[in-house]
Amino acid sequence: MMSVIHAKMDLLELASLCESLVGELLEAAHHPTRIALCGKLLCALESLKYVLDSPVPAHCVQALTGTAEEVRSMPFLLGAESQTLRQYCASLTLVLLSGTLLEEDRQIITGLLFDLVNHLRDDIHTPCFIKTPEGIVNMYGDSVETFSWA
Repeated sequence: MMSVIHAKMDLLELASLCESLVGELLEAAHHPTRIALCGKLLCALESLKYVLDSPVPAHCVQALTGTAEEVRSMPFLLGAESQTLRQYCASLTLVLLSGTLLEEDRQIITGLLFDLVNHLRDDIHTPCFIKTPEGIVNMYGDSVETFSWA
């Protein structure tokens, strides 16, 4: 739980941090630790909200680039956009922070949150840019300079 969230984190770093935090949350037995992890996860998810609405940073494009065949053959994850998945995750985190759940329900919601955060991480890390002879474009043929996750 020592990872620091800072303003310069990119979408790949934030998605991976969310994945790490929810993994720790799933294993946490101590109530104050769970609350702290939920708070940090919510902060990371809120930071991700703004990053997803911004253009993809140039240093992330290479990691998110594949051939046309690779991009088109990527598995269908959940069908929701990254921002929608992020909202689902943030809402479930707020439910956990409320402290109003029975223990069995808390475990179920935590498991669901774990699954959704991992879907979100996979969605964000899935290649969405295609290397062409003319340069790198997104799945819709737009140059990377005009692409954002919104």
